This record gives sequence, C-alpha cells and structure tokens, in this order.
Amino acid sequence: MKVVCASTEEQELKLQELVSYMYSSVFPRYFCDREISEYDAMKILHLPEEKDNRLFTLDTAFQAISSLQVIIAILEILPHQKQDKQEEQLFNKNVKMLEQTGLSFPFNFANFTCKNISDADAICSMYAEPMNEILI
Repeated sequence: MKVVCASTEEQELKLQELVSYMYSSVFPRYFCDREISEYDAMKILHLPEEKDNRLFTLDTAFQAISSLQVIIAILEILPHQKQDKQEEQLFNKNVKMLEQTGLSFPFNFANFTCKNISDADAICSMYAEPMNEILI
C-alpha cells in the first residue's frame, strides 16, 4: 500500500496563477495572439479537470510549481542577456520535469531564442494584462 498526500489548495492556486502568468506575460513576448490562441485550444499548460490526476499530489504539484517558476525566470531574463548553454540545459531539464507531472509544454529553448514580437505588439496583445484600468 502506498500513501499519497493530496496537493493543498494553495498549491493548486499557485499553479493556476503561474499558468495565467505564462499566458498573459511570457507568451505575448514571444508569440502572436493567433499562436497563443492555438496553444490555449491545444490545452498547453492547462491543469487537468479530474482531481485524481497525479498532478494533484503534494510532491508532483510542488515539482510543477518549481519547474514553472524556473522556466519563467529563464524566459524573463533571456532577452536581456547573452544566451548561455547552462540556461538552455536548465530550461530543458525543467521542461522534462514539467512534462513528467502531466502538464503539456511542447516547447524547446529555440522557440524562445529569437524574439519575433515587438515590445509594442506584446503590450497590445489581447492576452497581456492591462497596464492600468480606467474607472468611469
């Protein structure tokens, strides 16, 4: 018999927060709205709906959270510094760990090395978080 601890509600919320951040802040820097829409339709980084999925165990949820955080950190500093082989290895390692948890992330480091989107397009993306909100 094997005892498995379920993930906490905070872990599930953190996972959802990180996935939302990827779609609203990271993906618009590298992909156009059409591509992001396709990724959303393909359920990339979507959490499974059934709670008996292995992602909802304590260890696996923690692994997914830490992998996503590392991937986000690498992708956020990538445009601002020279590419390093260590970053690519760390990125690939965390992508593999993320895939093992059951989250779909079919990207490799090369998908993010050439920035095809201008900063203006990234800001104006329908997926990007608004800079501010006007109340009338």
